[in-house]
Amino acid sequence: MAIQTAAMKNILSDAYKGAALYGAVYTTAPGGTAGTEPSGGSPAYARKSLSWSASSGGVTSATATFDIPTSTTLVGAGVHSAVTAGTYYDGAAVTSQAFASQGTYQVTFTFTES
Repeated sequence: MAIQTAAMKNILSDAYKGAALYGAVYTTAPGGTAGTEPSGGSPAYARKSLSWSASSGGVTSATATFDIPTSTTLVGAGVHSAVTAGTYYDGAAVTSQAFASQGTYQVTFTFTES
């Protein structure tokens, strides 16, 4: 049965953001498992803590900016339970972007309970 009320959609959205605490980017496509995260750089690549917006109608979002090392091509992004290791929860492809030199990449993560 489809979720009919905004209240229940918000409960499920809140559960998602309570688990998906850190964002990551990948050099290989994520799916049922996480993609491969970049490494190195100065400043070094690291997962970012996510500050999710208040759930509204089952929708919440968080934006993070990542430091990307030279000679890296990004193809995906996803969410994890911890800053290192932890549990991979979700991911998706992004428009491929190559970095010839050190740079930054901003991702807006959005969860929609429908």
